[in-house]
Amino acid sequence: DADRGSIQIEIEQLTDEINRIADQAQYNQMHMLSNKSASQNVKTAEELGMQPAKINTPASLSGSQASWTLRVHVGANQDEAIAVNIYSANVANLFAGEGAQAAQA
Repeated sequence: DADRGSIQIEIEQLTDEINRIADQAQYNQMHMLSNKSASQNVKTAEELGMQPAKINTPASLSGSQASWTLRVHVGANQDEAIAVNIYSANVANLFAGEGAQAAQA
Protein backbone atom coordinates (compact mmCIF):
# COMPACT_ATOMS: atom_id res chain seq x y z
CA ASP A 1 0.00 0.00 0.00
CA ALA A 2 2.89 2.37 0.70
CA ASP A 3 4.20 1.82 -2.83
CA ARG A 4 0.79 2.57 -4.33
CA GLY A 5 0.51 5.75 -2.28
CA SER A 6 3.95 6.89 -3.45
CA ILE A 7 3.09 6.08 -7.06
CA GLN A 8 -0.19 8.01 -6.77
CA ILE A 9 1.61 11.05 -5.37
CA GLU A 10 4.12 10.91 -8.24
CA ILE A 11 1.31 10.60 -10.81
CA GLU A 12 -0.44 13.64 -9.33
CA GLN A 13 2.81 15.63 -9.46
CA LEU A 14 3.39 14.64 -13.09
CA THR A 15 -0.21 15.53 -13.97
CA ASP A 16 0.22 18.95 -12.35
CA GLU A 17 3.44 19.51 -14.32
CA ILE A 18 1.77 18.53 -17.61
CA ASN A 19 -1.11 20.92 -16.88
CA ARG A 20 1.35 23.72 -16.06
CA ILE A 21 3.21 23.19 -19.34
CA ALA A 22 -0.05 23.06 -21.31
CA ASP A 23 -1.21 26.33 -19.73
CA GLN A 24 2.07 28.12 -20.49
CA ALA A 25 2.85 26.77 -23.98
CA GLN A 26 2.10 29.69 -26.32
CA TYR A 27 3.06 30.69 -29.82
CA ASN A 28 2.03 34.09 -31.16
CA GLN A 29 -0.18 34.60 -28.08
CA MET A 30 -2.14 31.41 -28.79
CA HIS A 31 -2.21 28.49 -26.38
CA MET A 32 -0.80 25.57 -28.34
CA LEU A 33 -2.12 22.82 -26.09
CA SER A 34 -5.55 24.20 -25.25
CA ASN A 35 -8.81 22.41 -25.85
CA LYS A 36 -10.17 25.28 -27.95
CA SER A 37 -11.01 24.59 -31.56
CA ALA A 38 -9.15 26.48 -34.28
CA SER A 39 -12.17 28.68 -34.99
CA GLN A 40 -12.16 29.92 -31.39
CA ASN A 41 -8.52 30.99 -31.73
CA VAL A 42 -9.16 33.14 -34.84
CA LYS A 43 -9.48 36.89 -34.28
CA THR A 44 -11.13 39.29 -36.68
CA ALA A 45 -9.41 42.40 -38.02
CA GLU A 46 -11.68 44.55 -35.84
CA GLU A 47 -10.68 42.60 -32.70
CA LEU A 48 -7.03 43.24 -33.56
CA GLY A 49 -7.68 46.96 -34.02
CA MET A 50 -7.05 46.95 -37.78
CA GLN A 51 -8.83 49.46 -39.99
CA PRO A 52 -10.14 48.46 -43.43
CA ALA A 53 -8.58 50.08 -46.48
CA LYS A 54 -10.86 52.57 -48.19
CA ILE A 55 -10.49 54.04 -51.65
CA ASN A 56 -12.71 56.98 -52.47
CA THR A 57 -12.70 57.96 -56.14
CA PRO A 58 -14.86 60.96 -56.96
CA ALA A 59 -16.61 61.09 -60.33
CA SER A 60 -14.57 64.16 -61.26
CA LEU A 61 -11.53 61.90 -61.72
CA SER A 62 -13.13 59.90 -64.53
CA GLY A 63 -10.53 61.03 -67.09
CA SER A 64 -7.55 61.04 -64.71
CA GLN A 65 -4.72 58.57 -64.50
CA ALA A 66 -2.68 57.52 -61.50
CA SER A 67 0.38 55.42 -60.71
CA TRP A 68 1.58 53.88 -57.46
CA THR A 69 3.47 50.96 -55.91
CA LEU A 70 1.68 48.40 -53.77
CA ARG A 71 4.03 46.66 -51.32
CA VAL A 72 2.80 43.52 -49.51
CA HIS A 73 4.66 41.77 -46.69
CA VAL A 74 4.61 38.02 -47.44
CA GLY A 75 7.05 36.29 -45.12
CA ALA A 76 8.16 35.89 -41.55
CA ASN A 77 11.29 38.01 -41.96
CA GLN A 78 11.50 41.78 -42.20
CA ASP A 79 12.46 42.16 -45.86
CA GLU A 80 10.18 39.53 -47.39
CA ALA A 81 7.79 41.55 -49.51
CA ILE A 82 6.31 41.73 -52.97
CA ALA A 83 6.08 45.07 -54.76
CA VAL A 84 3.52 45.62 -57.51
CA ASN A 85 4.08 48.72 -59.63
CA ILE A 86 0.96 50.24 -61.17
CA TYR A 87 2.30 52.65 -63.78
CA SER A 88 -0.99 53.70 -65.30
CA ALA A 89 -4.55 53.25 -64.09
CA ASN A 90 -7.67 55.11 -65.03
CA VAL A 91 -11.12 55.09 -63.50
CA ALA A 92 -12.88 53.90 -66.66
CA ASN A 93 -10.90 50.63 -66.62
CA LEU A 94 -10.52 50.26 -62.86
CA PHE A 95 -12.96 47.38 -62.55
CA ALA A 96 -12.50 45.90 -66.02
CA GLY A 97 -11.27 42.34 -65.84
CA GLU A 98 -12.29 38.76 -66.02
CA GLY A 99 -15.93 38.46 -65.00
CA ALA A 100 -16.24 42.18 -64.22
CA GLN A 101 -17.75 45.11 -66.07
CA ALA A 102 -15.99 48.39 -66.80
CA ALA A 103 -16.92 51.27 -64.51
CA GLN A 104 -19.28 53.83 -65.98
CA ALA A 105 -17.82 57.34 -66.19
